[in-house]
Amino acid sequence: MLFYVQMKWNYQGRISQDQLWDLEAREGDHGVEGIRAGFVQLYKVVSQHRIIAIVNAESLDDLDRNSMGWLPMREYLEFEQVWALRDYEGFLADVKARFPQPGQPLPAPVDPAATRTVATAWFHNMQIGRSDDAIALLDPDVTWDNVPPVPSVSDLAPWLGSYRGVPDVLASFGVWAAHSRMLSFTLQGDVMVDGERAVGIVHEHAQCIANGNEYDLQVATFLTVRNRKIVGWRVCWDVSPLVRAYRNL
Repeated sequence: MLFYVQMKWNYQGRISQDQLWDLEAREGDHGVEGIRAGFVQLYKVVSQHRIIAIVNAESLDDLDRNSMGWLPMREYLEFEQVWALRDYEGFLADVKARFPQPGQPLPAPVDPAATRTVATAWFHNMQIGRSDDAIALLDPDVTWDNVPPVPSVSDLAPWLGSYRGVPDVLASFGVWAAHSRMLSFTLQGDVMVDGERAVGIVHEHAQCIANGNEYDLQVATFLTVRNRKIVGWRVCWDVSPLVRAYRNL
């Protein structure tokens, strides 16, 4: 459950500004723990005694326990607004379905946490060479969009293009493996998630089998996750390092 929480420091006449900062230092450590755990995102309102939080709580009870009992500054925080939020894509699905009545099939809910779990597992499995485990995360009818075929490039990289379904995706991998060898696959930074979509930037270090030349690619990888399966997979990358390696330039 997602909540918008607007808080104000209510300390005037009770403690000094310096005492407030001492408490906030402790509160900040608690907040950073929550950020790292994926429980909350925190923002300070510029030039005001206010903090904005986007909280991902398991229940109303957990949110209440955190705000009333767990926060180090609970005695000095005034909770001005607490609003429950829903994912916009889920709302848009309701709009397009004209708000289904009770008993009617509902649009599948979008769970960003599930998207992150699947996408993170995908990149991790690819990075450690467990490609079979990565492929198992693909929907049987997955759409795989590589760089579009380009004249004078496709003759060097005949696996370019779009494919539908796991068998065709695997066949394109086979074509790629006949020409190139992956030396390393490294996710750069964190996976970015928005609803059912995830994006990761990958550094690929590969080798042209025909001449042994090595090359490096920065590959933007876009994944679409539904029902804990990757239904869409698209990559964008600059083909020039591959062309230089393949043509011995």
